[in-house]
Amino acid sequence: MPLTNLLCGLLETGVNQLHQLDSSAVIKRKQLNGTIIYASLKELNFPLYFVISDRQVDVLNKFEGQADCNIRVSFSALNKLQDNHQLTHLIKTGQLEVDGDIQLVQQFAKLLTDMDIDWEEHLSHKVGDVIAHKLCYHAKKIHQGTLAQFNKVEKQTALYVTEEIKLAPSGLEVAYFCEQVKILEAQADTLLLSLNNKLEQLEAKSNKRLGTNSLAGK
Repeated sequence: MPLTNLLCGLLETGVNQLHQLDSSAVIKRKQLNGTIIYASLKELNFPLYFVISDRQVDVLNKFEGQADCNIRVSFSALNKLQDNHQLTHLIKTGQLEVDGDIQLVQQFAKLLTDMDIDWEEHLSHKVGDVIAHKLCYHAKKIHQGTLAQFNKVEKQTALYVTEEIKLAPSGLEVAYFCEQVKILEAQADTLLLSLNNKLEQLEAKSNKRLGTNSLAGK
Protein backbone atom coordinates (compact mmCIF):
# COMPACT_ATOMS: atom_id res chain seq x y z
CA MET A 1 0.00 0.00 0.00
CA PRO A 2 1.45 3.43 -0.95
CA LEU A 3 2.45 5.61 1.97
CA THR A 4 -0.01 8.35 0.96
CA ASN A 5 -2.93 5.91 1.06
CA LEU A 6 -1.80 4.63 4.45
CA LEU A 7 -1.61 8.15 5.90
CA CYS A 8 -5.02 9.04 4.48
CA GLY A 9 -6.48 5.88 5.98
CA LEU A 10 -4.99 6.58 9.41
CA LEU A 11 -6.22 10.18 9.35
CA GLU A 12 -9.69 9.14 8.21
CA THR A 13 -9.96 6.45 10.90
CA GLY A 14 -8.72 8.82 13.60
CA VAL A 15 -11.13 11.62 12.69
CA ASN A 16 -14.18 9.34 12.48
CA GLN A 17 -13.37 7.54 15.72
CA LEU A 18 -13.04 10.87 17.53
CA HIS A 19 -16.35 11.97 16.01
CA GLN A 20 -18.00 8.92 17.56
CA LEU A 21 -17.03 10.35 20.95
CA ASP A 22 -17.98 13.93 20.03
CA SER A 23 -21.60 14.80 20.83
CA SER A 24 -21.55 17.78 18.44
CA ALA A 25 -19.98 16.01 15.43
CA VAL A 26 -23.28 15.01 13.80
CA ILE A 27 -24.52 18.60 13.67
CA LYS A 28 -21.22 19.89 12.27
CA ARG A 29 -21.11 17.19 9.59
CA LYS A 30 -24.70 17.96 8.56
CA GLN A 31 -23.74 21.61 8.08
CA LEU A 32 -21.03 20.47 5.62
CA ASN A 33 -22.90 17.52 4.11
CA GLY A 34 -21.80 16.98 0.49
CA THR A 35 -18.88 19.42 0.81
CA ILE A 36 -15.43 18.60 -0.59
CA ILE A 37 -12.45 20.42 0.90
CA TYR A 38 -8.97 20.39 -0.62
CA ALA A 39 -6.34 21.09 2.04
CA SER A 40 -2.56 21.08 2.13
CA LEU A 41 0.18 22.29 4.43
CA LYS A 42 2.57 24.82 2.93
CA GLU A 43 5.50 22.99 4.50
CA LEU A 44 4.58 19.67 2.81
CA ASN A 45 3.62 18.75 -0.73
CA PHE A 46 0.87 16.40 0.42
CA PRO A 47 -2.63 17.28 -0.83
CA LEU A 48 -5.68 15.91 0.96
CA TYR A 49 -9.32 15.84 -0.09
CA PHE A 50 -11.92 15.71 2.67
CA VAL A 51 -15.25 14.40 1.42
CA ILE A 52 -17.79 15.19 4.13
CA SER A 53 -21.18 13.51 4.53
CA ASP A 54 -23.63 13.48 7.42
CA ARG A 55 -22.32 10.02 8.41
CA GLN A 56 -18.54 10.34 8.18
CA VAL A 57 -15.49 12.07 6.72
CA ASP A 58 -13.59 10.37 3.90
CA VAL A 59 -9.96 11.40 3.39
CA LEU A 60 -8.44 10.93 -0.09
CA ASN A 61 -5.14 11.91 -1.69
CA LYS A 62 -6.76 12.06 -5.17
CA PHE A 63 -10.17 13.22 -6.28
CA GLU A 64 -11.66 13.41 -9.75
CA GLY A 65 -13.69 16.58 -9.58
CA GLN A 66 -13.79 20.13 -8.28
CA ALA A 67 -13.44 20.90 -4.58
CA ASP A 68 -15.83 23.39 -2.98
CA CYS A 69 -12.95 25.11 -1.21
CA ASN A 70 -9.15 25.01 -1.60
CA ILE A 71 -7.04 25.69 1.47
CA ARG A 72 -3.26 26.04 1.81
CA VAL A 73 -2.13 26.81 5.33
CA SER A 74 1.07 26.97 7.35
CA PHE A 75 1.41 24.45 10.15
CA SER A 76 1.81 27.22 12.74
CA ALA A 77 -1.56 28.71 11.74
CA LEU A 78 -3.67 25.56 12.10
CA ASN A 79 -4.85 26.37 15.62
CA LYS A 80 -5.96 29.88 14.55
CA LEU A 81 -8.35 28.91 11.75
CA GLN A 82 -11.39 28.85 14.05
CA ASP A 83 -10.91 32.47 15.11
CA ASN A 84 -12.87 34.83 12.84
CA HIS A 85 -10.62 37.74 13.79
CA GLN A 86 -7.44 35.84 12.85
CA LEU A 87 -8.41 34.75 9.34
CA THR A 88 -7.91 38.13 7.66
CA HIS A 89 -4.53 38.50 9.36
CA LEU A 90 -3.47 34.99 8.32
CA ILE A 91 -4.40 35.71 4.70
CA LYS A 92 -2.60 39.08 4.67
CA THR A 93 0.56 37.56 6.15
CA GLY A 94 0.55 34.67 3.68
CA GLN A 95 -0.01 31.98 6.31
CA LEU A 96 -3.34 31.06 4.74
CA GLU A 97 -4.49 30.89 1.12
CA VAL A 98 -8.17 30.29 0.41
CA ASP A 99 -9.94 29.75 -2.89
CA GLY A 100 -13.61 29.59 -1.97
CA ASP A 101 -15.98 30.57 0.81
CA ILE A 102 -14.10 31.63 3.96
CA GLN A 103 -17.04 30.39 6.07
CA LEU A 104 -16.31 26.85 4.86
CA VAL A 105 -12.79 27.20 6.25
CA GLN A 106 -14.16 28.06 9.69
CA GLN A 107 -16.70 25.23 9.66
CA PHE A 108 -14.10 22.77 8.43
CA ALA A 109 -11.62 23.82 11.14
CA LYS A 110 -14.27 23.36 13.83
CA LEU A 111 -15.19 19.95 12.43
CA LEU A 112 -11.62 18.70 12.82
CA THR A 113 -10.45 20.47 15.97
CA ASP A 114 -13.37 21.73 18.05
CA MET A 115 -14.61 18.45 19.53
CA ASP A 116 -16.85 18.19 22.57
CA ILE A 117 -15.51 14.99 24.12
CA ASP A 118 -15.98 14.06 27.78
CA TRP A 119 -12.77 12.04 28.14
CA GLU A 120 -13.31 11.42 31.84
CA GLU A 121 -16.73 9.91 31.18
CA HIS A 122 -15.42 7.62 28.43
CA LEU A 123 -12.37 6.56 30.46
CA SER A 124 -14.48 5.79 33.52
CA HIS A 125 -16.12 2.92 31.64
CA LYS A 126 -12.66 1.41 31.05
CA VAL A 127 -10.70 2.07 34.24
CA GLY A 128 -13.22 3.34 36.80
CA ASP A 129 -14.21 6.80 38.02
CA VAL A 130 -11.26 7.47 40.37
CA ILE A 131 -8.48 6.54 37.95
CA ALA A 132 -10.26 8.32 35.07
CA HIS A 133 -10.48 11.51 37.13
CA LYS A 134 -6.77 11.36 38.05
CA LEU A 135 -5.71 10.68 34.46
CA CYS A 136 -7.76 13.60 33.12
CA TYR A 137 -6.56 15.91 35.89
CA HIS A 138 -2.89 15.21 35.12
CA ALA A 139 -3.55 15.40 31.36
CA LYS A 140 -5.04 18.88 31.80
CA LYS A 141 -2.04 19.97 33.87
CA ILE A 142 0.36 18.72 31.20
CA HIS A 143 -1.70 20.45 28.49
CA GLN A 144 -1.73 23.74 30.40
CA GLY A 145 2.02 23.52 31.00
CA THR A 146 2.66 22.79 27.34
CA LEU A 147 0.56 25.79 26.27
CA ALA A 148 2.35 28.03 28.76
CA GLN A 149 5.76 26.92 27.44
CA PHE A 150 4.60 27.38 23.85
CA ASN A 151 3.37 30.93 24.57
CA LYS A 152 6.65 31.70 26.34
CA VAL A 153 8.72 30.49 23.39
CA GLU A 154 6.47 32.44 20.99
CA LYS A 155 6.96 35.66 22.97
CA GLN A 156 10.72 35.12 23.24
CA THR A 157 10.94 34.48 19.51
CA ALA A 158 8.98 37.66 18.78
CA LEU A 159 11.29 39.67 21.06
CA TYR A 160 14.36 38.16 19.41
CA VAL A 161 13.07 38.98 15.93
CA THR A 162 12.08 42.57 16.81
CA GLU A 163 14.73 43.55 19.38
CA GLU A 164 17.84 41.46 18.70
CA ILE A 165 18.15 40.88 14.97
CA LYS A 166 15.71 43.65 13.95
CA LEU A 167 13.93 41.61 11.27
CA ALA A 168 10.60 43.13 12.25
CA PRO A 169 9.58 46.37 13.97
CA SER A 170 8.52 46.31 17.61
CA GLY A 171 5.06 47.33 18.77
CA LEU A 172 6.33 50.75 19.92
CA GLU A 173 8.02 51.34 16.58
CA VAL A 174 4.84 50.46 14.70
CA ALA A 175 2.80 52.78 16.97
CA TYR A 176 5.34 55.61 16.47
CA PHE A 177 5.29 55.09 12.70
CA CYS A 178 1.46 55.21 12.63
CA GLU A 179 1.49 58.39 14.71
CA GLN A 180 3.98 60.01 12.33
CA VAL A 181 1.80 59.05 9.37
CA LYS A 182 -1.21 60.70 11.03
CA ILE A 183 0.82 63.88 11.63
CA LEU A 184 1.94 63.95 7.99
CA GLU A 185 -1.65 63.43 6.85
CA ALA A 186 -2.80 66.36 9.01
CA GLN A 187 0.01 68.57 7.68
CA ALA A 188 -0.82 67.60 4.10
CA ASP A 189 -4.50 68.41 4.67
CA THR A 190 -3.55 71.81 6.14
CA LEU A 191 -1.25 72.54 3.20
CA LEU A 192 -3.89 71.58 0.66
CA LEU A 193 -6.47 73.74 2.42
CA SER A 194 -4.07 76.69 2.40
CA LEU A 195 -3.33 76.22 -1.30
CA ASN A 196 -7.03 76.00 -2.12
CA ASN A 197 -7.69 79.24 -0.23
CA LYS A 198 -4.88 81.02 -2.07
CA LEU A 199 -6.13 79.74 -5.41
CA GLU A 200 -9.62 80.96 -4.61
CA GLN A 201 -8.25 84.38 -3.63
CA LEU A 202 -6.20 84.59 -6.83
CA GLU A 203 -9.20 83.51 -8.87
CA ALA A 204 -11.37 86.14 -7.19
CA LYS A 205 -8.78 88.87 -7.86
CA SER A 206 -8.45 87.75 -11.47
CA ASN A 207 -12.21 87.83 -11.98
CA LYS A 208 -12.37 91.26 -10.37
CA ARG A 209 -9.70 92.61 -12.69
CA LEU A 210 -11.42 91.16 -15.72
CA GLY A 211 -14.66 92.77 -14.60
CA THR A 212 -12.94 96.15 -14.15
CA ASN A 213 -11.23 96.01 -17.54
CA SER A 214 -14.50 95.06 -19.17
CA LEU A 215 -16.26 98.09 -17.66
CA ALA A 216 -13.39 100.38 -18.68
CA GLY A 217 -13.57 99.16 -22.23
CA LYS A 218 -17.20 100.08 -22.44
